[in-house]
Amino acid sequence: MKIYKLTPIHPTIIGYPYATTEDEIQFYRNLFSTKFHIGEPVSEYWKPTLLCNLNKVDIGRILQGNQELWVFNEKAFTVLAPLLGDKAEYLPFLTKETLHERFTKRQRKLQKTTIDAILQIIHPEQQYLVNILNIETSEIINAQQSQYDYDEEDDIVYAVEKLAFYSEKIQNIHMFKIQNPGIYFRSATFVSDEFKKMVEEYQLTGLFFSDLSEDDEGNLIWQSDYNNNILKK
Repeated sequence: MKIYKLTPIHPTIIGYPYATTEDEIQFYRNLFSTKFHIGEPVSEYWKPTLLCNLNKVDIGRILQGNQELWVFNEKAFTVLAPLLGDKAEYLPFLTKETLHERFTKRQRKLQKTTIDAILQIIHPEQQYLVNILNIETSEIINAQQSQYDYDEEDDIVYAVEKLAFYSEKIQNIHMFKIQNPGIYFRSATFVSDEFKKMVEEYQLTGLFFSDLSEDDEGNLIWQSDYNNNILKK
């Protein structure tokens, strides 16, 4: 069993929702920072818009403060949704075909130059913002085999150098976050070896995987003792 930290192929590939007014910008900021990754559906609050700058990858991310949110295109959704089951919610962005839901006919005419530029940086496929519903507590972490600092008063884990998990507590969990106010966990999404294999088998683009540790510029966070024993033989 292996756990990886979900990592983009290049750190500068960052998507953003199209918003033109301060109210719209504030809406998405508040939504992303308060409603996502708390283990609850957010579809009732979702207002579809265009997604910019993730037009060349199957899987990409949006950054909001210290939090990252992941995006699947239709291909990635088709491959990974069956693996994730009901542990993720998928919120659709607008596409070129549904552009009329964001811009009136008059706006499309008056803002043709701007809209044409936007269409160059949106994906040709349907894309979905992934709301991860698998939010685990620190109880899945094997503290004795991990290396990090802990502020007991504020319950903050920080200065994470090594993480180890209780394998029996993460069985059949393929994409998850850990509930902790520390920056490391707010910005970290973890995936299973099965998730990695599906990404590689179907050649989904946008992600980086390496069996090296983070200290060695990889993104393998942990592997079970069973796997360690196999590697030593």
